[in-house]
Formats: sequence, structure tokens, C-alpha cells
Amino acid sequence: MQPDNRSIPRVAIAGGGLAGLTCAKVLADAGLPVTLVEAFPMLGGRASTFRDQDGDWIEQGLHLFHGGYSEFRRLLADIGRPPREILYFTDFLRFEAPDGPRATFGTNPLFSPLRTLRGVFGNNDYLGPLAKLALLPMVAPAALPMATLQRRFDDRTVTELWRQVSGSSQVLERVLRPFCRAIQFTDADQFSAYDFLGWVHQTLIRPLRARLGGYNGSRDEIIFRPFAEYLQRGGVEIRTGVEVREIGYDAEKRRINGFGLAGGERLVADLYVVALPQWIFADKLPAALRELPFFAELAALPVAPAISVQLWFDRVVTDHDGYVMVPYSHTPVYQDQARRTYPYAKGSRISVIVSPADEMLDWDDDAIALHVTSVLGRANPKIAAAAVRKRVVIKHPRHLIRPLPGAMSRRPGQATPIGNLFLAGDWTQQDFFGSQEGAVRGGNACGRAILRSTGLAATGPRR
Repeated sequence: MQPDNRSIPRVAIAGGGLAGLTCAKVLADAGLPVTLVEAFPMLGGRASTFRDQDGDWIEQGLHLFHGGYSEFRRLLADIGRPPREILYFTDFLRFEAPDGPRATFGTNPLFSPLRTLRGVFGNNDYLGPLAKLALLPMVAPAALPMATLQRRFDDRTVTELWRQVSGSSQVLERVLRPFCRAIQFTDADQFSAYDFLGWVHQTLIRPLRARLGGYNGSRDEIIFRPFAEYLQRGGVEIRTGVEVREIGYDAEKRRINGFGLAGGERLVADLYVVALPQWIFADKLPAALRELPFFAELAALPVAPAISVQLWFDRVVTDHDGYVMVPYSHTPVYQDQARRTYPYAKGSRISVIVSPADEMLDWDDDAIALHVTSVLGRANPKIAAAAVRKRVVIKHPRHLIRPLPGAMSRRPGQATPIGNLFLAGDWTQQDFFGSQEGAVRGGNACGRAILRSTGLAATGPRR
């Protein structure tokens, strides 16, 4: 692909996750020629799924679809995959403490009014009446605008906020800590209060969307392949299995001059988008750019690891397809995906997040799987009584921007000091932090930034 002198610029995108694909959609819908390259053999990035040697679908990690994911919803509808067809929603969240109490809380008073009321006034062995009252001052600030939350609360951790306004150990250990570990793979002692309150805010402003969704199939089949087909119909060239090895930079002109690809090929365009994870981009930054404050601060953002564990059991070990929080553990959330996502007739198929994962990255896979099974067995006796028929462990030494105090405020915007270089990712500035919605919003914002820079207008989806 060679640039030319026409008024419509050609765009090269490095990275085929949700952010890169979404950015490509915005640009292609506006009529820009786009080439997208992805190092993996499949699209989707950290949300991707793939088949293993047994033919089973494997996830990079457990993902949920928050009911407030508004831009992701619109994206799915635009590409011909209406959310009502590919998603299912649950209106409860279950908690199972190892060797301790269990509880089920309704999450939506409209769709599940009785369960929501029972959750508020019951479950007192898990969260007592005083603890429930002590939770209120923790979440009350979430009614403030996001900009206000950022200004007031990104200087402290969730634990520090808890000490200031609550102090209930049940609230910290049975609600806040497992939530922080599950949603951003970071303990409450390190987790920015702004990030926590931001998630609560997104739920409060969309009360009818206070639901947790799962997928009716592998994301490769129900999202990313249809997404690729939509883009290709719009003229986007998609190349998988093609790694960007280096980012070329002309210091004299202060412009990116190409992506160096594996095998020696050079991809040349007018405008360039980096939709790679921040830590991969930081490793590929040209030396001359590393010295600029914008890129130096970007490269210094903290990163959290994560471990995904998927377990196949010889029998059914759950009675639902919702999400389960497990306090007092490094397995803060799991889901049985055998009913809806990956039908498995022989028993349950459990997907688990291990977090914080820092100290377990050096463990071998068998030790991790044994630890996870042991903890879950103490939380759910049916798991303890079952046999594991198969296990898959995927380690991600770097998986997400760690939401330390101040880190979310230091995330870069989508435009950069280099006029023809733009950024897309859940690690760029947007209101849904590190998430699938954050990736879609980052991609949309990147596409809009490019169109503004070229004087072109965004258009609606192609029909």
C-alpha cells in the first residue's frame, strides 16, 4: 500500500482487537482506505477465542458484557449482530465464600424485583444490615459526574476511601476486594477509588441496564468473523498472522513513515494507528519518541498480569449460568459456560480469573489448576466432589493497565504529538477504563480524531 496525493488519506492500523477493528469501522464508513494487520492468526486481541487441538473453544480470559456497554451495543447492531441474538443477560450476582456463607443479590429491580428485594433485606449472614448501610457511603459519590470523580478520587485507593467512609470489614473483604480483583485484576489496596466509583457511576446512570451479560457462543464466531466480513465489504484489507516489528519515524519531518512487518515487508500509509496493547507499543517505540514526555509517560503506565483458567468437569457443578464472586481468594470470579456459551453435555465448563496474579506467574500450570480447583471446591461443594477432565491455563504477564491512583488520569488521548500517529485502545482516555466497552470507545474516539484531523465527517454504518 503506497500513499498518494489524493485528499483522502490511507490509513494503516496495527492491532486487530476491538479497538483497532472499531477504529477501522469508523474510517471505512467515512470512505477512507484502511489496511489492518494483526499478529495473531485470529482477530479479537485480549477478547479473542480460538479452538485448541481437541476442538474446544478457549478464551484469553473470562469476559462479561455489562448492561451499560452502550457503544459496544451499537457496534454489534451496526455489523449485523444484534445484542438480543448473541447475548444473554442475568439479573443476579452470586457470592460464595470459601468455607463460609453464600449469597445471591438481584442486580436489577425492573427485571428481577423480588430477587433484588430479597438481596437487599436478606443474605444477612453474608452481609449484615450494618454492613449494607456501611456500603452506602462507599458508593454514594458515584452519583457525581465522571470528571468530578476523577478530580476528587484518583489520588487514593479503594481501601483508603473505605477507611474514610465505611470501616466495615465485611464490606471490604466480601464486596470491594473481590470486585476490584475481578474487574481490573488489582487488589483494593492498589485500586484507584476513581476507577471503582466510575464503574458504579456507569451502573447508576443506566439503572435499567444494571445487568450482567454472557455470550451465546464463541466471540470469534458471533462477533469477530462477522465484524471482519463487515469491514471487508467496506474495502478494509485485513491481514492476520502479520506482526508489526518496528514503527518507522522520520525525526526531521516528525512523522511516522511506515510499519516494519515480520519478514521484511514495509507497510506505508499517510496516517497510522497503533491499536496494540500499551506495553507492546512501548516496546516498539522509536528511540527518538521515547524522549518525548507524551510517550515517556505512556510507556511508564503500570501494568497488571492475569491468569485465565478453564476447567472441564465430569458432572454439572452449578445450577445457573451467572457470574460468581469468590471473596477471600485469588479466584475472585468464575462462570459455568457449559449451558449457553460453550455447550458441554458431559458436565460443567468453568472459566476462572486468577487475580492478583503477580505471585502465581511462576507456578506451573498443574499447580495453578490445583489451587483454583481447591479454592472453588471450598466455595462450592459440588466442585469439590467432581473430577477435572481437562484444564487449560493461559498466563498473561501483562494484560491490563493497573489502576493505581493517578494511572487512569495519565492515560493518553487518541491524538499524539506526531501529526500522523494516533492511538486506539482501552488504555487511552475514555470512561470505561480497561474493558471491552473501553476498547470500543477508544477505537471510536480514535476514528473521530482522525476524521477531525483530515476535515472529513463521520458517517453512519453501511446498510
